[in-house]
Amino acid sequence: MPCMAAGMVVPAGITVSISGAHHVQEQLTSRRKRKYPPRGGAALLLSLFIISFVTLMVVNVLDTTTLELSALRNTLEYERALYLANAGVHEVAAQLEVNSTWLGTITDGAYPADDTYQATAVSGANHTVIVTSKGVAGEVTRTIQATIEL
Repeated sequence: MPCMAAGMVVPAGITVSISGAHHVQEQLTSRRKRKYPPRGGAALLLSLFIISFVTLMVVNVLDTTTLELSALRNTLEYERALYLANAGVHEVAAQLEVNSTWLGTITDGAYPADDTYQATAVSGANHTVIVTSKGVAGEVTRTIQATIEL
């Protein structure tokens, strides 16, 4: 016949120690009543710091990349304007090879990005021609002056 021990139904033939049952009940009660230590939010603050640091690094890299690309574009336009001015001098030299008395202005354009050059040949001293050539690439203008002996 079942017997009641410490509020529990125990089948016949099994002995239950009252102190052991009290211990089990004490463990269950202590689990429910256990208070966790107060959390200060250190993990949240650390993760916010890391996210902020990574964001600042990304913004810095993007800013540096933008600056480098702008400098590269300026360098390319600067060099392209020089090459266009040289092309103007060579065009005047080609005209003077065909006709040594030719003086005037040559303008050429419609290169990529509407780059142009303009070269002017004027008479100089002692059978020379002074060529002033201007190359324009983007917002950059370069001017070359050359003296050609005839």
